Amino acid sequence: MTGIEDIDFRDPITVFLADKAISVPMAQVMLFAVIMCFCLLLGRHKLGLLISYAFVFYWGFVFQRNYFIDLLGNTTSGMYLYAVSGVIMFFLALFAVFQKA
Repeated sequence: MTGIEDIDFRDPITVFLADKAISVPMAQVMLFAVIMCFCLLLGRHKLGLLISYAFVFYWGFVFQRNYFIDLLGNTTSGMYLYAVSGVIMFFLALFAVFQKA
């Protein structure tokens, strides 16, 4: 049986995720909440998921940029990979929004 004591907290990714605090401006959180409420009220679940992804990607990219640069060893190729993969995933999700189920 595995428990919390079996987690290796020296792993760089675990350390990166465990000891970081993110502060998001309240105006952005409120905007996100209002948009999500409208999406749910109008039954636009796919659009709501797409908007959620966009906000999370933006918050991760803007607020965690310095931590990603430190983690990737001050190389810009990792940041480009993050940005390009995020944009590709966004367009794939946008394509999926317009597909009939």
